[in-house]
Amino acid sequence: MGKEYPFLEDTLGKKLEAGTSLSVYCLICKRTALLDVYELVRRFGPDQPCQHWDLLKIIYCHECRAAGRDDRNLQFTNHAVTPEQGRRNPSP
Repeated sequence: MGKEYPFLEDTLGKKLEAGTSLSVYCLICKRTALLDVYELVRRFGPDQPCQHWDLLKIIYCHECRAAGRDDRNLQFTNHAVTPEQGRRNPSP
């Protein structure tokens, strides 16, 4: 991926191409998880939008769902790739 401006990761495919990651935090039970972007692309396709409201449609908290609580009260965080991470995980 070049240095296009503005930098935009509005789909899972673009997020995977950029090498960035995504985590989710449940505001009810306080659980957090680092999402596997590659697996999300495999399951939902590279054109799946990955903005907050788009992700709420496909991701939920398993613990809260099992307990009968609101399972979509989630917060998503984008994580940039640091130079150290880029050296450890070179792009294909």
